[in-house]
Amino acid sequence: MKDSHYRSLSLVGEGQFGKVYSAIHRQTGELVALKELNPQKFSTKKLLREMRILLTLEHSNIVRCQGIEHNSQGRYLVTEYCEGGTLRDLLETPFKISIAQKLKIITDILDGLNHAHKQGIIHRDLKPENIILSITPQGWNGKISDFGVAKIELEDKDINISNMGDTGSPAYMAPEQFYGKYSYSSDLYSIGIIFYELLMGYRPFSGSPYEIMIGHINQTPKFPKDLPPSLRLILMEALQKLPQHRFRTAQEMKDNILESTLKVQTKSSSLYDIIPHQEISFNLVYEKSIEENITLLAVKNNLIYQATSQGLIIENYQEDSNKISVNLQVKYDLNQQIINLQTIDSGCIIATRDLSNFNKYSLFYSDSNYQEIQTLIKDVKSEYFIYSVAKNNQWFAITRSCDETQGFEIIKTQNLSPVIPIIKDFLPQQIVNIDSAHGVTIYTQSDIEKNQTFFRFFNRRGNWYDTYSVPLNLHPIVDHYLLKKTFLTREKQSNNLVLIKFKPFSIRRIPLNFRADFWLPSDSGFICASQSGNIAFLSLNGDYLGEFDLDKIIVAIAPCAFGIAPLKENKIIVITENKGKQTKEIYQINHNY
Repeated sequence: MKDSHYRSLSLVGEGQFGKVYSAIHRQTGELVALKELNPQKFSTKKLLREMRILLTLEHSNIVRCQGIEHNSQGRYLVTEYCEGGTLRDLLETPFKISIAQKLKIITDILDGLNHAHKQGIIHRDLKPENIILSITPQGWNGKISDFGVAKIELEDKDINISNMGDTGSPAYMAPEQFYGKYSYSSDLYSIGIIFYELLMGYRPFSGSPYEIMIGHINQTPKFPKDLPPSLRLILMEALQKLPQHRFRTAQEMKDNILESTLKVQTKSSSLYDIIPHQEISFNLVYEKSIEENITLLAVKNNLIYQATSQGLIIENYQEDSNKISVNLQVKYDLNQQIINLQTIDSGCIIATRDLSNFNKYSLFYSDSNYQEIQTLIKDVKSEYFIYSVAKNNQWFAITRSCDETQGFEIIKTQNLSPVIPIIKDFLPQQIVNIDSAHGVTIYTQSDIEKNQTFFRFFNRRGNWYDTYSVPLNLHPIVDHYLLKKTFLTREKQSNNLVLIKFKPFSIRRIPLNFRADFWLPSDSGFICASQSGNIAFLSLNGDYLGEFDLDKIIVAIAPCAFGIAPLKENKIIVITENKGKQTKEIYQINHNY
């Protein structure tokens, strides 16, 4: 879209009237959603109508409209971008959110709906797919979207509605909508169905479209016996067949829900009530005592890199006829404190700190042929040393001291020449090279907003392009080598892992039954573990696959250091410790994750 004010990033989804894309404004860098509007399905009159409605409705629980974008490829409604997906996405996860979060989301929707009703707008198509979520440190914020079939009371009161395709979604429609009638109360009925589904996990009426219609018109919803009486009364009133018997306003329904929170158990600080626990069986297939004290562990292909306090050990992993052998290839004594290992395409990068001057750092490179360790850069002065080397080892990014100040710099590996002048006073918490040509800096601005983590992307030439804000306080991240711009981390002060994707931009919480101390990618997804021996497995999309407990201490000292690493064919290697003695163990995971 070269003739557009926006640079399209990726497809987010497809709605009733066209596709939805994420995009960045070329001048401001603001992330937005571009809602493509197919002229055959969505007339110009409808387009202008929805835009006028959205521009009228300025509220924190209604998706904000920023106008219309016309270019050679079509026309788009420009709205704010919400990274948390839809309420439907949240409902379909196996993790059941807490009652407090359910009440929070439904009152968010009622807040937005109350504002719309006060402006004379009837939505007429409220459903989980049209509730967009933004992530907050406390949970989620619900926003109403898609006013494509909304009606304006004063303008449309004399219009005879006969087109059933223009009346909403049958599963969430009020009885009167099946007869072409609607009112503010129709929206409250739809909210009642959404609330029912939030609480129970299913809708009160199901089956064919005809069976669903009969249910809405004639059948009384059934309520489980364990549903708190106060919530049962709210649902019963919201789901009355006759509009005049329902809540009079969205505010009245919200007030009743807030009152019920005093009677319902909502004191838990956890965002989730139910976290699945699926046991995975495993077998110990290799075990060997270790004389050295291993502090860091990483695996690349069939090579196992292990760091002691000042040395590097490289071993070769082989498996033949189900017989596993781990053979020493080479040992290096660096006479410096090893602080990190980073595998790249052709070997391993070793980061060290000078033993006599803790503000001096060096980077070394060991290729996969076990030749002599090469010096990448030596004696870098830095009070706050962060680095990352490109996958192809052609360049690296570091933080270093310069003229009494600290800064960020990109350097060519071949001749150590800077790609760009040092950026003074820019000190990211982390640098990650996501491929041979691109990297990302992760940083916070605690003096402005402590619960914001920023991701700023750059290329090997030192050009900056996209910047994203994640509204959470996060631990260090790991990227996945199979999925570009896909990262996993843990939310601070909780057991929740956070999967962040940038194609399209999305944030997904993944609760665990334990607090992970480290997390790393594998060919099948991600592995997460605690120092006390819990190990869980996630798919590439962050789906929980299962876990097991070694009941042993897993060694991991540096943040996100690998005291555990994935091998091929459903195997993992773990360094465990018992009474000061370390053991190298390899486990076969008996699960097709």
